[in-house]
Amino acid sequence: MSSVRTGRWPSPLRAEIVPRGTLHREVDAYCAHPHLAVAADGSWLLVFNRVPRRKLILHPPQDPDYRNVMMRSSDEGASWSPPSVVPDYDWSGVECAGLTVLRSGRVLLNQWRFEWLPLERARALGRADAVMPGALFADLAASPELDAFTPAALAGEAERAFPWARGGGRTVVHLSDDHGRSFHATRAIATAPFSGGYGMRGAVETMGGDILLPLSDVPHYRRIFVVRSRDGGENWSPPVLVAEGEGHEFEEPAPLLLPSGRILLLLRDNATRQLHAVHSDDDGHHWSAPRPTGIGAYPAQMIRLADGRLAAVAGRRAPPFGIVLHLSQDEGESWSEPVALVDDLATKDLGYPTLGLRANGDLVVVYYAQDAAGLTGIHSVTVRLP
Repeated sequence: MSSVRTGRWPSPLRAEIVPRGTLHREVDAYCAHPHLAVAADGSWLLVFNRVPRRKLILHPPQDPDYRNVMMRSSDEGASWSPPSVVPDYDWSGVECAGLTVLRSGRVLLNQWRFEWLPLERARALGRADAVMPGALFADLAASPELDAFTPAALAGEAERAFPWARGGGRTVVHLSDDHGRSFHATRAIATAPFSGGYGMRGAVETMGGDILLPLSDVPHYRRIFVVRSRDGGENWSPPVLVAEGEGHEFEEPAPLLLPSGRILLLLRDNATRQLHAVHSDDDGHHWSAPRPTGIGAYPAQMIRLADGRLAAVAGRRAPPFGIVLHLSQDEGESWSEPVALVDDLATKDLGYPTLGLRANGDLVVVYYAQDAAGLTGIHSVTVRLP
């Protein structure tokens, strides 16, 4: 596995950081995992997870009550609408969602929805494939993001904390032709032979007009693959493997289409805790081997700046907890040293930063974090780069 060139720049990167703001928080809800996209009418769309607040923080693989909600902004993130459930109230028990805006103006919302059953129902059906409370708790205890609980406090009480069982699930994409205001159709995406397909940074539309959606193999979160649509998201091809490897646990791919036509993906790796990169120069039919980027934060999102540089933001889950920015001036071959945008967060349950670029060149970075009152919500910081 080749390693990327180190991002040594001739002088320290300086950025003006505008005071932070809170976009959304609720006393009775846990809100997290945002993704931002800009609709063809100029509206900013922000989708994130919301779940009733519990004494114990659970993430989507452990909680059947998660829904995706969306806010919109008509002034480049200066103000936002209240959150609205997407695509509708029938869709609960979901993972983080991703948004894609096509050149046609159509908006795609991709979701992975777990199958959930009441615990006694799963037992009555003899569902040997279902993940029972003990295993759900074991997954929670092993999470690299959650540390605000003591496993011993729940010893022997998994069924009281998790009175449900988790089955398989399905991958879908919802279609909107009114700039994300409503979603009029749902299309299934077949992911076999992979166990499922989860992605939270949307797709890219290639130079030729194909839609390429990168996903990870939920609930294992170890392999990356892509599916392709040639008709605006109505139908999808069988999956093509992108990245896997012994000693790696790849998930949450972040795609970016470069002017050359190259497709660049940054991959979270839960084994090494370092972002890896892969690329394709033939519209996603073949992919390079994963290579470490030197970025020790995750997951990421990228955007191309007006001057051609790439900006990537990621969540830092080692002290000091926060949000970091990296720049690349060679299309992702190397990255600058990190710029700390936020470095005073209370816990490592944070991040999933996502980017919006204003007309004046300012970067708006939206992320989730716990505030001083102990509420987890959606926050932002604005960055002015030299």
